[in-house]
Amino acid sequence: MKQPDEGNLFTDLMELGPAPTMAREIVVIVITIAIVAVLFAIVGTSLPAFVVLGVIVAFMGVRFVIGMRHWGKQS
Repeated sequence: MKQPDEGNLFTDLMELGPAPTMAREIVVIVITIAIVAVLFAIVGTSLPAFVVLGVIVAFMGVRFVIGMRHWGKQS
């Protein structure tokens, strides 16, 4: 995992792993929710859209849980 002073918001959004700090990960989650809301407004509510939403929610949840394990060890 990167150190908090490495990278920026764009790299936090694009990485598969969690952001270096919990605050930055929460910002990533909020931005992801906003992007998904815009996509739902464009595409509409259909089964494939809900499947993609489920995958995104699961991925963000796993990212957050993995991050919590690392954030607790930082001193």
